[in-house]
Parts: sequence; structure tokens; C-alpha cells
Amino acid sequence: MIYQVGAYLRLSRDDERNGESLSIENQREIIKEYVAKKGWIYKNEYIDDGLTGTNFERPSFQRMVDDARNGEINCIITKDLSRFGRNYIEIGQYTDYLFPSIGCRFIAINDGVDTLEKENELMPFKNLVNEWYSRDQSKKVKSAKAARAKNGYFMGAYAPYGYIKNENRMPPLLIDEEVAPIVLEMFQMRAEGLGYRAIATKLNEKKITPPREYYYQKIGKSNPKNGMKSWSDVVVRQILSNECYIGNIVQMRIGTISYKNRKIINRPQDEWVRAENMHEPIISRELWDTACRLAERGKAIARSNKNGEISLFSGLLECADCGRSMKIIKDSNVKKDGSKNNRHAYICGGYSQGGKAFCSPHRTLLSILHDLVLSQIKEYAQKIEMDEDEVIRQIKKKKEVGTSSEQKALKKNQSALSYRLTEIERLVANLYEEMVLGDIPRDTVLSMIDKYKKEQLEKTALLNEITEKLSVSREVDNDIKTWVKLIKGCTNIETIDRELMIKLIDKIIVGQKVEVDGVLRQDITIIYNLVGEEILLS
Repeated sequence: MIYQVGAYLRLSRDDERNGESLSIENQREIIKEYVAKKGWIYKNEYIDDGLTGTNFERPSFQRMVDDARNGEINCIITKDLSRFGRNYIEIGQYTDYLFPSIGCRFIAINDGVDTLEKENELMPFKNLVNEWYSRDQSKKVKSAKAARAKNGYFMGAYAPYGYIKNENRMPPLLIDEEVAPIVLEMFQMRAEGLGYRAIATKLNEKKITPPREYYYQKIGKSNPKNGMKSWSDVVVRQILSNECYIGNIVQMRIGTISYKNRKIINRPQDEWVRAENMHEPIISRELWDTACRLAERGKAIARSNKNGEISLFSGLLECADCGRSMKIIKDSNVKKDGSKNNRHAYICGGYSQGGKAFCSPHRTLLSILHDLVLSQIKEYAQKIEMDEDEVIRQIKKKKEVGTSSEQKALKKNQSALSYRLTEIERLVANLYEEMVLGDIPRDTVLSMIDKYKKEQLEKTALLNEITEKLSVSREVDNDIKTWVKLIKGCTNIETIDRELMIKLIDKIIVGQKVEVDGVLRQDITIIYNLVGEEILLS
């Protein structure tokens, strides 16, 4: 039979380091010589240069498969199995299922593989060895990158906004004095409770050049994306979540699913590589912590009035009944002499819009609320001064309720899944061995391997989910110590400012006033950052 041959040639970046024997030209000559000896037709060649063999979504590879399906070629020849691919399961699906079903012969010259012949029992082992090579190379590359990241080498293509790359490597980043004050201003706006979009709007109003446009101006080139010449909430969010501004370099935050699947994913935080205090910070750690706590809420908490002013409790007050935010109003009080005393008060936003049919007023004076919160903060500060260890013990006891059992269950599931995934790898290897020995039919083995592969994917996804939950779970001791440090210096304060409010308090839940024994009472619950709630009565 005269075959219409499709020659498949592949060279990855890792292969390039191994010399001329694996070059594209070398592969081409070997295949042409083989085809000429057979008297077949060298119909077409398919080249994937610089692409890994663990990923079968290579463009030329897929074009070759399409041509085989369409009958344009009926024989695929490659120098060896490693050129075809380095995933033994994927290779088996092509050589054992697809190619025979469409009448396409497959030959790997140096490995002596020919699907028209019947003695190809060693092919699965050769494929397995090729895959182990890829796994080993992947581990080496990942290990080398991790080592560089731990040593604080900045491996990004561009320095973060506010810094420039140091050509002398250490420190890896130098402050860009021209725009560093803008970064500081952004964090200060965030600490006041402004949302990402509001910050972007203010920067655009000031006509401040956004990062991408600033970068191209610095290198003397025009921005290829002409439409990206303004600040956006996405850009602001990225800057305000980057630890480089406190002197840390956090790398390897993204990666691939595995050496087989090159899809880019976000790695769980416990896999990030963090090198601390590597360069001069632009902002203080205290300002960074405040911005991070606000980011956890997922939304802006401050709204300014028409004069650009933000009230003390803006965005922090919540109605206990309908859950809506409280709105500040001017509350005019008529004195005995007939004059008016203008005061500020907060009322339920739902009541303000929909009246009594929607909710009740939940009215509370700003001055009274200020004095209540101030008195409790000072009380906590005094308790910490008297017996800090006892305060920490009480808070820790309250916070740990309900978290311990959940974490134990997660860790138990994590251990069980890890064991099962290891067991699946062993079972697959045993199946190939039994197939070669003739103990189990080939079709049965391939069917079982397909089943194990599906289970492997499901359990890997579940394991990643559990690992992420464990990695982001709160560290109780660190939270309490941070909170104690924040409140410790508040013993003698006489007033609360906006910055202190944002640092200490997550939100305040305001109840409706009720009469108890002829006296109006109002439940006010403070939810502190890091440690939880405390109930006050006004």
C-alpha cells in the first residue's frame, strides 16, 4: 500500500538544551529518509516548535489530526514517541482508539512502534517514561523559580507602579519618586473608606497619568492600546492589593494546573513565595492592614456629600431590621428660647426611601453615637492596660467557638484525598504492567484507566478547594494581637476620627428605640475588625 504520510515534528524549549539530535531539521531528515525507503508519499509535515509535549492542544498537531480524519493523510510518522507527546493516557487515546478507527497508521521510528504491527506491548512503558521525564523537568523548573523567588529576585517583566527595576538586582526595586506619592494617596483614600471606582474617578479628575500610559511615556513609546488612557477600578484594585508597597515581593501567585495541563490558574496562598523587606516601602504596614480589611468587605463603605466631605460613621452603620445602610441627616432641635440647634443624626436608609411601610427610623444622634463608641474603646484600652493576657484569653475563647471542629474535618478530608490520588497513580501503573504480562485485556485496561482519570480530575479539584479553604482561614492569635495593638493606645483619647474608626470597626448595627420602664432604649452592636461584636445600650 502506498501511504500518504504526514510527518509530525516537535521541539520544546526544554528539548533545545539537549542539542542538535532533537532539532526540527534532524527530525525531518530521519522521517524523509524512512518514507523514501518505503516508497511512500511525503504528503505534508506538521511542526510545533517551542511547545510542550504534555499539552495536546498544539495547533499543528490538531491540524494533523483533522487531516487524518478527513482522509488527506493515512499514515502519521514521528521520529519517536516523545516528539508525539509526553502524556501516556492521551497518547493511548490516539494510538489505540482514534487512529485505528479512521484507518490511519502510526509509526514512531526510533522506538520501533508501528500500529499496523501487533508487537507494540512496550509502547505504554515508553510513553510512561517520556511522561516521567516531563514531570521531572517541570519539577526542576518550578524548583529553580521558587529558589529565585525566595531569594527576593524580582522575576516580573515590569516593575509595579511606583517602582523601577534595579539593574544591580539588590534591592530588586527602587522607588520611583515621581509617582510614589500617588500610590500613597491612593492607600490613604482607601483607608478613609473610598471604593476602587471612587478612587479611580478622583485620579482621573486630577488628570493623573495611569500606570500603563505612564510606562510607555517613560520608555518613549506610544501606548498600543489607545483606549487605556484612564484609571479604572480594576487597576486601582490591583495596586491596592500588591504587597510590594510594604517592601515585600510576592511571586508564583499563578501557575498551571499540572505539567500535563498548562491552563493558567491562581495558586492558593500557601503556595505563594513571599520575600519580605526586600526594598524600601512606600506605605506603612498600618496603612496596608487598614486597606486590606476594607478589601475583605468587597465594597466601598464611604459616600461623600456634595462638598466632598465624608461623615464619621459613613458606610459603617447598618439597620438592625432591614439591613440597609444608615443615612446622615440634619436634625433641627428647637430650644426653649425658640432658637434652633442644628445637629446631625443617622436614620435607616430604607425608612428614608420607603417610609414606615418599609422600615422604622432607627434614629440616633451622631454625637451620642460618637460618645458611646468612644467610651467603649477607652474601656477596652484600660482593660488591656490592666491585664492584657486576660483580655486576649477571653477574646480568643469567644472566637474559637465553632472553628476548631470545622478545621479538623477539612484536614481529615484533605489527608484522605491526598492518599487516594497517590493510590490512583499506583493503580494506573499496575494496570499497564498487567496488560503487558497479558493478565488483563488491553480494552479492559484502557477503560479502567479512563475511569481512574475522571476520578483523579474530580478529586484533584476537590483537594484544591479544601486546601484553599484552609489557607484563607483566619489565624486567631494574629488577629487578636493586631487588634490589641490597635486599641492599646486609645486610653486617653478625647475624640474619634475617621481613620481610627476604619481601623477598629467593621460595622455598627443600630436597633430601633423601644421604651423599657418609661425609658427609651436602643440596641447598638459594634462589630470590631478582627475580634467580633460587643453590644451597647444607649
